[in-house]
Amino acid sequence: MSTNKNDTGKRKRRKKRIKIAILAAALAAAALVFVNTRNAGDAAVPVYTEKAFTGDIRKELSTSGNVTAENTKTFFAPADVKVEGISVSKGDVVRAGELLIGFDEDAVAYAKRQSEIDSRISSADYNSNIQYNNEQRAKLERAEAEIAEYEARIDNYERYVDDLTNGITDLTALKKADLYAKIYSVEKEINNYDLALQTPNEETDMEALLSKKTEKQNELNRLNNELSMLADYKTDYGWEDLLTQAKKDLSDCETRLQEAKSDKASAEAAIVNDNKLAGYQLNKEKTQLTSADANRKYEAVQNGIVAEFDGVVTEISVVEGAPAQEGTRLLVLESYDEIGVDFQASKYDLEILAVGQQVEVTISGRVYQGTVSRINHMAEKNDSGVPMVGARVHINNPDDNIYLGIEAKLKILTASETNVLLVPVEAVNIDNNGEFCYIIEGGVLVKRYITTGISSEEYIQVTEGLAEGDEIVTSAYAGMDIAEGMAVMSMNSGAAALTDSASEN
Repeated sequence: MSTNKNDTGKRKRRKKRIKIAILAAALAAAALVFVNTRNAGDAAVPVYTEKAFTGDIRKELSTSGNVTAENTKTFFAPADVKVEGISVSKGDVVRAGELLIGFDEDAVAYAKRQSEIDSRISSADYNSNIQYNNEQRAKLERAEAEIAEYEARIDNYERYVDDLTNGITDLTALKKADLYAKIYSVEKEINNYDLALQTPNEETDMEALLSKKTEKQNELNRLNNELSMLADYKTDYGWEDLLTQAKKDLSDCETRLQEAKSDKASAEAAIVNDNKLAGYQLNKEKTQLTSADANRKYEAVQNGIVAEFDGVVTEISVVEGAPAQEGTRLLVLESYDEIGVDFQASKYDLEILAVGQQVEVTISGRVYQGTVSRINHMAEKNDSGVPMVGARVHINNPDDNIYLGIEAKLKILTASETNVLLVPVEAVNIDNNGEFCYIIEGGVLVKRYITTGISSEEYIQVTEGLAEGDEIVTSAYAGMDIAEGMAVMSMNSGAAALTDSASEN
């Protein structure tokens, strides 16, 4: 025989209503007993009780905050550019590598080319200065070596000329040798004037050179005339010829010595000091850095603004076609793979809050797992003027159903215990001596002091003072006042008996 499901449901509902009615009647009867006994002068206060039991407990901090991206990237203009194209809008979801903003390359390409030319010019100037400086140093070294050489040779020739002069006693021979030496010296000076006249520069005084050459030419003519009158005169031993050649050689050495000293002086004046060379080097490095920066900017402009990670575009600060100076804020991208919830913690919350605590995060009806990842070390006043400390929960398992900025509810697990003794929160009282519970012994209320551990919204852990199964008072009937030593009766026992009887029926 089949049973109708609707009939079965009706019978169950009737039994439930009967049980509720019986329970209400039991409570009313207990109250009537209490009133009658109280009128008779023997009042037993009806109380509600529960038994201490072993179980698990979790202490949680409940609060709320707003979803935020933990990875945010603000993009700026890499150079002075013109925005050529914007591929996204505010609120768009983008993928890593996706082009967000493109630029016009022309202006940056010109700046790049110009900086490259400046760098090449600077490098060429630097190399030229270094080469010239090295040449002058080499010239200085040669001149110093020649000066030492010719000074030694002059010293030798002077001693040689003295020896020859002392050996020639014929005055005519001495005069003839001296004329040859003077003529040789004057001819060299005339040759120098001819060279200067053939290769003049801006500072050349042509009239002065011609005048000096004429003077030397007249001197040469006079010396030749004097020599011609002695042309046929010779000593028997020919020492005057040796003396003449020695004086010529001495004159050559003196000329070469003066040239070497002049070369030394010009080289010393031309050599660049170390500080100036360092300046050339720094200028070269500066232009190279400028060129490298221009190349970097050009490459950045060529690439455009590209998403570095998957995320949401939360801000666009430019419009297509607009010029943007280097450093102008263009766009903000916030990650949705790395997401957290920012919330505010009071000074009381900080007593139990710690980085690393596990969190249950509820967003739009969906539950996620999280971890306390950051607690700021400074407080800021909220709208009510109360100092609050900012903190963040990292969401461990985000998905596409999470939206930035939306509210999230948090349950932060601050402590937990397993297999410990628990009592209802309302059963624990406190006085000057500490925390305690009321228990019933022989129908009389007895105060039992306890030591507590962690607590939840419903239960408190008891570490000392009670045992499992102890019947503890949670409250009195109708909110009546109770105290140790009072006669009480548990309303739970009578109600349970009536309920069991109703269940059997």
